[in-house]
Amino acid sequence: MNKQRQNIKIFIADDHPVIAYGVKCMTSGYPEISVVGSASSGADMYKLLPKARPTILLLDLNIPGTDFYDNINWVKEQMPWVRIIAFSEYHNPDLSKSLFNAGVKGFIAKESSPQELIEGILTVTRGENYIALPANAQTDINCHQGQSGFQDDFRKRLTLSRREQEILELISKGFSSQVIGKTLYISKHTVETHRKNILRKLDFNTSTELVKFAVQQGLV
Repeated sequence: MNKQRQNIKIFIADDHPVIAYGVKCMTSGYPEISVVGSASSGADMYKLLPKARPTILLLDLNIPGTDFYDNINWVKEQMPWVRIIAFSEYHNPDLSKSLFNAGVKGFIAKESSPQELIEGILTVTRGENYIALPANAQTDINCHQGQSGFQDDFRKRLTLSRREQEILELISKGFSSQVIGKTLYISKHTVETHRKNILRKLDFNTSTELVKFAVQQGLV
């Protein structure tokens, strides 16, 4: 008896049309895989994803308009059957660990081969986790620090832990360290320590710079 062919439906959230086109080309030789939609911003994804009803979401971390952790949480709440694969040019082991903790099922660097992309899609569809990082992933973020030709604000943001990003968001909303501490169930001293670390990592000196940065990154 022949097994029923599996129907793997892919939705691509990426602001570069060439990426969506490339994924369609790479999956075209696999009849069990079909691309059912794409979006170039967070707002478009929120609108189009429920209509497409995919089984796999290929999610670029740096799509305009929304925070990638918010995107992950939204998909988990609204469409819990969708398995998320983070698909990004930004990578390091700490980031991928944080993303898996947030609920993604796969992490594939955009430098990965077509074979790794297909393997990742099939593996995640089976209910298993998958990760494909380049050999230099251990130093990807740190090695570019201080090199203005390669560094950008999003890369700087990825040096922050998820807790630091939460605190940055609350700082940008005008909350005091005491209020932030009560909100996150941590001490005021711990909040102040995180604030200093955030300023150091982002190479800023004032809270005004933090607020501007958070707005640019779509955190508030």
